[in-house]
Amino acid sequence: MENRRKPASSSGIAHSKATPLCGGGDPRFGVSVGGVISNCPSRGPKIVSLKDETTASRIVGVTAGEGGLMTRIHHYPCAPTPMVPRSSSQSVSRRAFTLVELLVVIAIVGILIALLLPAIQAAREASRRASCQNNLRQIGVAINNYVSSTGKFPPGKKWAGPRSDPTVESFAWSCYVLGYLEEKALQVQLDLKKRMSHPDNLAVASAIVPIYLCPSASRLEEHRGEDGRLFGLGGQMGEGFGCIDYLGISGPDKDKSNPLTGEDYGPQRGILLGTKGLPNEDTLIEPPAVTPAHVTDGMSQTLMVAECTGRGVDVNKSGEVKSLNGAWASGANVSHVKKGINEEQPPIAWEDERLFSDHPQGVNGLACDGSVHFLSNDIDAKTLRAFCSRDGEESVTDFDGN
Repeated sequence: MENRRKPASSSGIAHSKATPLCGGGDPRFGVSVGGVISNCPSRGPKIVSLKDETTASRIVGVTAGEGGLMTRIHHYPCAPTPMVPRSSSQSVSRRAFTLVELLVVIAIVGILIALLLPAIQAAREASRRASCQNNLRQIGVAINNYVSSTGKFPPGKKWAGPRSDPTVESFAWSCYVLGYLEEKALQVQLDLKKRMSHPDNLAVASAIVPIYLCPSASRLEEHRGEDGRLFGLGGQMGEGFGCIDYLGISGPDKDKSNPLTGEDYGPQRGILLGTKGLPNEDTLIEPPAVTPAHVTDGMSQTLMVAECTGRGVDVNKSGEVKSLNGAWASGANVSHVKKGINEEQPPIAWEDERLFSDHPQGVNGLACDGSVHFLSNDIDAKTLRAFCSRDGEESVTDFDGN
C-alpha cells in the first residue's frame, strides 16, 4: 500500500479512504477478534488503491494496515451513483396551465353560468309570483269575512264627509278590511270620519302593510321608494304614505259593449265601486252597496281585485299631486278596466290604473269567491271585461288566454 492517491484508471479502479484503528486483530482476514480497543497511537488516515474492482466491492470495512494496525476502509466507487427515487412524502412538481387551457376553462364556466342563471332567475320569479298569489288569497279571505260580518262588499271608495267640503278626502276598500288581515291595531287607529291627511290618521296612512305589496314589483313610479312609501312630494299631502300594488275593480269601462247584448256596460258594474259616472256623483259620500245577491254572473266568474304594481302618485306638469293612486289608504285605489293585460306600460299604466305587473306574461287576479287566477297577456279584451262585470250574464272560463 502507498500513502499517495492514484488516479482512477479506465478499468474502474475503486478509490478507498483508510482510517487506522487500534486493537488486536488477525491481519489475514482484517477483522477484529476481540478485546478492548485502547492505547491507540495517533496516526493519520491512509489512502490506499485497490486495483481489483471485485475485491473492492467485497470489502466489509476493515483490513490489515501499515505496522499491523487495523484499517477502516471508506469505499468510494468510481461508478456513477444511481438515482434514488423520491419518497411519497416529498412534494411533486406540477405542470402549470397553459393559456389555451385557461381560456377553455373560463369559456366552460361562462357557458354554465349562462345556462344556470336564467333557471335561477325563473325559480326566484316563480317564488315571488306564488307569494303575490298568497297575498291575494289573504285579501280574498279578508273581503269575504267582511261580507260575512256586514252582508255586503266593502265600498271601493268612501268619502269622509260632505262632498261640498273641498278638503274632504276619500278612503279605499283596503282601509275597511285591515282588521281581517291581522292589522287590527291599524284598523282601530284609523278614523274614517276624518280626513286621510288629518294628524290622527297620518301615522296609520304611513304604515306599510306587507300583504298589499307585490314582491315582484321592480318598476316604480318616481315618487315611490323601494321601502314602499311615497316620497319627494315637497310637503304635499301623501308624503310618506304606504303604497299598494292591488287595484280594486269597479267593473268594465262604461263605454265598452257587452258582447251578449251589444249594449254599453255603463258605470260601476263591478264589485268594489267608486262614485264616478253615477247619478249625483258630486254629492255621493259612498256608492250603492253590492251584496253577493247582486253577483248574478257567479262569485267565481267575477273579478274584484287585480295587480297594478309600482304606482305612486299622479302629478301634473307643475308637480302638483292630482291623485294618490298608489297609496293603500286613498280612495283613488279603484278603477274600471278598459285595456288588456299589460297592454299599456308605465307611466301610462300607473296614471290610468291599468292592469299591469312585473310578472312575465300576465298579472294575478282575485275573484269574489277568493280564488286567484293568473291572467295572461293573451287573454281577449272582451273576455277580460266580462270577467270584471258582476251581472253581464257572460260565462268566463278562459283566464289564461289559451
